[in-house]
Amino acid sequence: MEMSKKQIIKLINKLNDVDYDVRKNVENILIKQDEQSIDPLINALEHENPEIQLQAAQILGKIGDKKALDPLLESLRNENPEFRREVTLAISKIIDKNP
Repeated sequence: MEMSKKQIIKLINKLNDVDYDVRKNVENILIKQDEQSIDPLINALEHENPEIQLQAAQILGKIGDKKALDPLLESLRNENPEFRREVTLAISKIIDKNP
């Protein structure tokens, strides 16, 4: 099922939902959308909410598309050490999927 960019952005904004099941379902949907969700997830790396930034990095790593590498590398400048750790993990997952 294809989704519009607007629908994907609405989903991304639910990545900080208090309910774990909601967050997990949103993650699964975004991963299934693959290429369609990459650009909105890249934009979410600079979201005002740190939890959404973190989740976006994790999902980009799970998708594994090389297009996310440069934006993730740029995100290493973020001051949040937890976010930088997740970005580093995402980068390594992408590199592993694209030898």
